[in-house]
Amino acid sequence: MRVAVVGGGVIGCAIAERLQGAGHHVILHERDQVGAHASGAAAGLLAPYSEDERDAGARSLRLFPELARRLLELTGIDVQFHDMDSLTPAFDPADEALLKRSGGRWLDAFEVRKLEPGLHPDCRGAALFPESQVTPPLLTRALAAGARAQGAEIREGSTVRSPEDVADADAVVLAAGPWTADLATAFGLEVPVWPSRGQLVRLRPAPGRPQPLTRMLTHRGRYLVPKPDGAIVAGSTEEEAGFDARPTADGVRGLLEFARRTVPALGEATVEEVWAALRPATADGQPIIERAGERVIVATGHNRNGILLAPITAETVAGLLGAG
Repeated sequence: MRVAVVGGGVIGCAIAERLQGAGHHVILHERDQVGAHASGAAAGLLAPYSEDERDAGARSLRLFPELARRLLELTGIDVQFHDMDSLTPAFDPADEALLKRSGGRWLDAFEVRKLEPGLHPDCRGAALFPESQVTPPLLTRALAAGARAQGAEIREGSTVRSPEDVADADAVVLAAGPWTADLATAFGLEVPVWPSRGQLVRLRPAPGRPQPLTRMLTHRGRYLVPKPDGAIVAGSTEEEAGFDARPTADGVRGLLEFARRTVPALGEATVEEVWAALRPATADGQPIIERAGERVIVATGHNRNGILLAPITAETVAGLLGAG
C-alpha cells in the first residue's frame, strides 16, 4: 500500500518508520524540516507513571528498548535512551497523602535526602518511579533516517494543502500536530485539536560542585530532567497562545522559580537556552488516533506526551492499516 504521512514530527516519523518496515511504501511530507517544531524542543522524559499516562504510556515505554536498538542498527544514531528513576516530591501534607497512594515507592524525608541531597529541605518525602528518558531531536532524526533506510521517501519542504497533493496515495495519515485541524478541514474532516504552548529552559549547573540533581523530578505538571551532558532541562508551561511559539518573560520566570525552589543550587546555574514549542492539545487530554475518512487516518493530540507515545501510536496506526 502507498501511504502518505503528513507531518515530520516524532509521531509522523515513528509512523513512517513502522509502516515502511511492515512493507508499505511511505512518503512522508514535512513542510519545514524533520523535527523542526515540538519534537525537536522536548525534554525527553518518558514518564508514564508520574505524568499519569499509565496505560498507553507504560505500553509505549516497553517498546523503546527494542526501537532504540533497531534505530542504532539502521542509522548509527544513538537516541540516548536510558532508564532513569523519577521522583515526585511532597512539600505539604496533601501532596504526601496523594503520593503515598500513587503506586510509586514512597521515600520518607531521610531516604529522599540520601538519594538527592540537593532537594529543598522542606521536602517531606517523595514517590519514586522507574521511568526513562531519551533525546528527542536524536529520536526524531533517527526515526526519519530509519524509515529512509528501509525505502521510505522523506520529503522536507513539502507542503500538503489538499487531497489533490496526495492523490496518488492509497492511504493518508494526518500527523501534523496542532496544524492537523486546518489540514483536516481541507479533507472535509473535523479534528478538534489546537496549539498548546510549552516553554522550557536549559540550565547548566555551577561548575566544580556536585551535580545538584541526578534523577528526573516531576511536580504538579512541571519537571527537571538531567541530561547526559550535565545540563538540566526545566519545563514546562501549558498555555493557550494560538500559534505564537515565542517564549515569554513570565513563562521563563516561572520555570526558573520552580527550579530554584525545588533544587536551591539551581539558583546559581547558568541559563543556556530558552525555547517554546506548540503541542497539539485536545479537550479530554487524550490523543486522537482513528480512521476519519475513506482513506484518512488521524494521529494527533498527544500534547506533552508525544515523545513517550510515539511507538504505541505507530503500532496503532499500523493496526488500522492492517500492518502486522
